[in-house]
Amino acid sequence: MKRMIISTVLGGIVAGLLIGLPVPRGGRSGIVAKVHAQRGCSVATLHGAYGFYRTGTTPFGPLVGVGISTFDGYGLSTGRQTIRRNGVTTADLFTTPAGPGVYEVDPDCAARFLNPDGSVFGHAVVVDGGKEIFFMSLADANTIYGVMKKINTED
Repeated sequence: MKRMIISTVLGGIVAGLLIGLPVPRGGRSGIVAKVHAQRGCSVATLHGAYGFYRTGTTPFGPLVGVGISTFDGYGLSTGRQTIRRNGVTTADLFTTPAGPGVYEVDPDCAARFLNPDGSVFGHAVVVDGGKEIFFMSLADANTIYGVMKKINTED
């Protein structure tokens, strides 16, 4: 009898706590929605030059790269970098021409890097009002991630 009373009381307390909690709308809490509404992102959040590094593994061995990406604030970018794969330099920041890119940024500051055919090759998160970007590759068999930091924050 004592166990039944304790179980009933504990069940009532748990139910009371659950009923009193706010119900998230659309899978997000009210706090997250409020922050995003006040300080969201767009493609315009990314503008100017960013220095970056990236590292990880590929099917061909370890990879490391450093470079510069420039974002125009309208969804187009360019980038050049020095890449070393498995100890061999495969691109050079000073001699390899900059390649074009396309990017998208959602209001919650999640971002995508796109191939010319529109497929996504990388995911990213824009942080600190566009001063930094954390990114990762979605290429098959790659485990590559990196950080971009705005070179001149006065832009």
